[in-house]
Amino acid sequence: MNYGFNEIHLHTVEGIIDPNNLGSAKVLQKNGFIIEAHLKENEFYEGRFLDTVIYSRLNK
Repeated sequence: MNYGFNEIHLHTVEGIIDPNNLGSAKVLQKNGFIIEAHLKENEFYEGRFLDTVIYSRLNK
């Protein structure tokens, strides 16, 4: 996060995860990310559609 925000001056960083991946959700939340969207069946992978959750953290 330090590199992204301070060195290359990103405005935001996103994390896109499977809603069933509770470990990744905890890591993102612990690092200040918030849920931006919960999308139903928006990713097509190995012959089926998957849900995704988008987290983001803004540069302050």
